[in-house]
Formats: sequence, structure tokens, C-alpha cells
Amino acid sequence: MKKTIDRRDFLKLSASAGLAAFVAPACTKGLDTTTPPVSGESTLKVPLTGHGRATDRDITIEPPKEAPRYDIIDSHLHMMDFLEDTDGLRALAKAMDMAGVSKAVIFGMPIAKQWDETMPKAPTYYLSNDSRCYYYSATDYMVAEEILCQDEKVRDRFLPFCCGVNCNDRFAADHIRQILKLYPGFFVGIGEIMSRHDDLTALTYGEAPHVNSDAFKRIYDLGAEEGLPVLVHHNITAQSTENILYLDELQEALAYNRSCKIIWAHIGISRRIEVKNLTKIADSLLANNSNLWVDISWLVYDYYFLDEFPSNYFDGDTLQDWVNLIEKYPDRFMIGTDKVGHWSTYPAEVVKYYKLLDRLSESTCNKICRENILSLVKKY
Repeated sequence: MKKTIDRRDFLKLSASAGLAAFVAPACTKGLDTTTPPVSGESTLKVPLTGHGRATDRDITIEPPKEAPRYDIIDSHLHMMDFLEDTDGLRALAKAMDMAGVSKAVIFGMPIAKQWDETMPKAPTYYLSNDSRCYYYSATDYMVAEEILCQDEKVRDRFLPFCCGVNCNDRFAADHIRQILKLYPGFFVGIGEIMSRHDDLTALTYGEAPHVNSDAFKRIYDLGAEEGLPVLVHHNITAQSTENILYLDELQEALAYNRSCKIIWAHIGISRRIEVKNLTKIADSLLANNSNLWVDISWLVYDYYFLDEFPSNYFDGDTLQDWVNLIEKYPDRFMIGTDKVGHWSTYPAEVVKYYKLLDRLSESTCNKICRENILSLVKKY
């Protein structure tokens, strides 16, 4: 007959023997239990067997319009979407193969979209409706476990960053430090963490985060201490104005801790941000901040490099202007897709960069495709 205990006895047993020793053996999967840990040290060892949440979907991946011609590392990729859902890593690996992408910097989604009681239809994106969004710290655990439950061939293709913090919280750096201890030798960077982000900022509960806040600065200190680059999303200005409003915040952040390597996502651009002469702004920032790198991903490439603004806006720069800037700072640029959890159109988001890559020197091309991001991520 199976013996049962009441709640009081359970709590006594938990306190005396330790809850980890009492729970089901499945919870110790992936743990080294042969010797007791030194106080304060994690028992987790890498590589691990993770506990994957996602079911890899049998999706149709659209082939690229041209065969892969470059070996690329995707420097900006979300495993999860704004519902914390994903097509899975095996499907992603197939999409990467079709696009000539050998590795990817990958992270979760630090902000989740809420499905309100008053909304009869589930949202699919943060702009699906005017329901609020909220910070979602579990995204880092989901990414870690999903990667760690893959076979080694798939696992080794990903360079994981952690991002699941509220950057208004001065404890954010402490929370990042905790997950680094839980998965030692696993995360190779921090980000994408959110500062000013147009509609997403407006929809998210709490105050708008600022890239030069004390909470952010604590993260920069942690990044410098641990040798982890920090990828930040910080819009250069507000929507529907050409006045540059938020550049001073970024400059203060860069000046705060020069030992922290900061990657500026999308060169400060997102939807409906239309400014003149972005190449000159980027040139000045790169010249004066040796700890700054920029990632060309999402809308900045389509709008500013290829001049494909939906409003027919022209910012004053051509693709050749960007080529000249990249050749001037060949060690400071990288490319990424910024896909969010779903991979059916992934190859197209990669080969679109060929218009730029074909114009670059071979040395510079190799750097922005692979070498620059590899020089930033932490080596264990």
C-alpha cells in the first residue's frame, strides 16, 4: 500500500533532507550527483541533457531564390516569438542549411504578449491588438533546455545569449548572474535586452526602460566582468520625427564602462523611424566608441540600405554609402535575420544580404559574415 504524508510532515522532511533529494528522480536529469557541490557552486555540467518544451513542427520552408554563396553566422535570432512559442530547433537547423548559415546567436523573447479576457482571438504578435505585454524571465530557461536536449550536431550550431530580465529593475544584473550560475559555461552573451522600442515600449507594463539607467549600467558591469557582449535594442528617436532624441542616452551608456562590448541592434531603427544621414551618425559613434558594434538586422537593412521604405521616404544614403562605411570599420558590423520563432521564410531573410555582401571586399565580407561576432562571444 502506498504511504502518504500530510503537508506538515512534507515540509519537515523537505527542511531536514533538502527538497531536491525528495522530489522525483527525473528532476536530477543532467546533474552530476556523484560528489557534493562546493557551497555556492552549481552541480550542473555542460553538456547536459535538457528537458525540451517545444515539439519540432513539420513546417514548409521556402527555398531561397538563389543558392547559398556565403558561410554566415546569424548574429540576431530569437528562438521564441512573442507568445513564447517556436517551430523548434531541428526545423531551424534545416532552414539554416538551406540558407548557408552554419551557426546562429540565439536567444528567447524577453517580453511576452498577453491574451486579454476581452479579446476573443489570440494574438500572434505584439502588434496584433492593444493588449499589454510583460517581461518574461522563463524565456532563458526554455532556450537553455531546448538547446541542451538536442543532439550534439544541432546543439553546437547555436551561440546562446540570455535576455529574460526587466531592464527597469536594478536587480536585473543579479538575475542574469543567477542564470549564468545555473548553466555554467553555456551562455556566451547577454541580450537582446530592450530599451526604447516604439510600440512595444508603449504596450509593456511599467516604466519605459532607458539604455543609460542604473539598472542597465549594472548589466554593463556584469558583461565586462564576465566577458559577455551585451546586445541592446535602443531606438535612435521616436516615431514620426526626424529629430534625434535618444542618441545622448546611448552615448552615456557607451562611455560608462568601456570594458563592456555593446552591440547596438538595428543601428537604432525600427518601424516608422525615419531620420536623415544615418551613416554619418553611425560613423561618428563608431569613431568615438571603440566598445561599440552594430548589427544589421530587421528593418534597417530593407529601409536604409536598400531604400525600401513603405512610405517612399529617402534618408539621403545609398547602399554604396553603407558599403563605404563598413569598409571603413570592417571589424564592427555583423548581420542577422531577427526571425522570431518561425522559420518558413528564414532563407529569404539571409540571402537578401547578398546585395550588400557582393559589394564588399573578401576580407570585410568574411568579417561581417562570421569573424566579428565570433570575436565578441565569450569563449569557454
